[in-house]
Amino acid sequence: MLFLLNDKVIEVNAPEAHLLERWRTIGCGDPRQLRAHDAVEFVAARHEDLLSLDTDQDNILFLDIAALIIAKTGANSLMLKPTASGGVEPRLRDIPPLVLETYQRGAANDQDERARA
Repeated sequence: MLFLLNDKVIEVNAPEAHLLERWRTIGCGDPRQLRAHDAVEFVAARHEDLLSLDTDQDNILFLDIAALIIAKTGANSLMLKPTASGGVEPRLRDIPPLVLETYQRGAANDQDERARA
């Protein structure tokens, strides 16, 4: 399943299984006890960490976050919109899969172009 976190497309296979395997490392607490609102608030509280990530070794955190949101909300997109007070306003969306696939291909092409430059 494809998931959009701000401007990053993440491919997550079996989100529920991923979450059950990694929840202790993620630090979100037992996912069976989490409600959708709790999961979104957990991710919003970690937005600073997410903004600073960009390397391939950090992809596991993106996978963790995507799996958490998918499993607990069913949404395939989470936007963390900055607010005037310095926090973020989380916005869940359900984006058509074809749109996410197109965006993913475009982002991959952009990375290839930067690598060649």
